[in-house]
Amino acid sequence: MPYGIILPQKVDNLLVAGRCVAGDRISHAATRQMMCCAVTGQGAGVAAAVSVKDYVSFREISISKVQKALEKQGVRIK
Repeated sequence: MPYGIILPQKVDNLLVAGRCVAGDRISHAATRQMMCCAVTGQGAGVAAAVSVKDYVSFREISISKVQKALEKQGVRIK
């Protein structure tokens, strides 16, 4: 899932996960299932940790660092 679906456009330093993620009618129908909610929650948590560690806002975060941290947790990225 792309990082942008958990990053609100008009609010800085906020991540949304679960059923609150962004998407059109079709993609939202696919992402509101419990497993997808858990996945976005894990991604948001890791992104928050990377943001704090690197002293950057959520918009400036290094996606590759988030992906590496998720891979260390056993998440399949691709």
